[in-house]
Amino acid sequence: MTEKIGALLVTFNPNLPKLKENLKRILNQVSEVVIIDNGSANIVAIKKLTIQLEVKLLELEKNLGIAGAQNRGFEYFFKNKFQWVLTLDQDTAIPADTVAKMRASKKFNDHSTGILAMKYYDPNWKKTQIERVTKKQKEAETLKWRIISSGNLVRTAVWNLVGGFDEWLFIDQVDFDFDAKVILAGYKIWQVNNLIMEHEIGKSIRKPLLTTLLLFKPNEFILDHSPMREYYIARNTIVCSKRYASHPQLREFKTNLFHEAIMTRKILLYQKPRMKKILAAWSGIADGVKYNPETDKKFGEFKRQIQK
Repeated sequence: MTEKIGALLVTFNPNLPKLKENLKRILNQVSEVVIIDNGSANIVAIKKLTIQLEVKLLELEKNLGIAGAQNRGFEYFFKNKFQWVLTLDQDTAIPADTVAKMRASKKFNDHSTGILAMKYYDPNWKKTQIERVTKKQKEAETLKWRIISSGNLVRTAVWNLVGGFDEWLFIDQVDFDFDAKVILAGYKIWQVNNLIMEHEIGKSIRKPLLTTLLLFKPNEFILDHSPMREYYIARNTIVCSKRYASHPQLREFKTNLFHEAIMTRKILLYQKPRMKKILAAWSGIADGVKYNPETDKKFGEFKRQIQK
């Protein structure tokens, strides 16, 4: 029996022409495409587009974050007995043969595979950065411990086993937290190396003199974020370190509080309001310090589930 594959795309105030083009790339590759909208201001235009392309739209009443939106989509696909879901962001442009190549991978039918991923590059990157990613590799697949959430073919049974995405995390580290749970549940994450998608992660800040004065490397990749994002980045980085750094295969999660604190100097490179962003980051650090995984009921449920 051919396994059913769906595609889940999360939107939040998307660029409509780009969204349309990205949807066209996936429509003929899967059995069904579902858009989960996270409270976009241009929802009327999104509705018109989904009707035009015959794509299912699940409209959320408010912004639930990337974790909440993805969970609503997976709930739909799991209920309708899809075995795999391809997760996409609104800024992700995948190759026309993505699903075919993932099916052709020897890891697709391996029952220990929880996620199949692909390589990516940001069109805003420097030429040398893009060339480094697009360089051909000898291995057909590479075992990974951490991947971004977009461009992943996720086994729905594994999503269900680990309790889905952590909605408390809201946005940052949601993907890495999920990756860690998949690994701890005994599954593997494989990157299919002959697949490369275009994915925008944001435009980097280019202030050479100030970058040097703040003791960052000249080619340091720094992105401007809102105060809300700075809070979640700081808090969730520490939270995930506390959850996973003690596990031998997940030591890369380990973070240093002093390092996190001094890294907030990068906000001096941002656009205004800088002080508000700095305060948000420090608030995130403080809440991360207070977090205790031993008293986290949902995380405790996950640990009990995988120990059964």
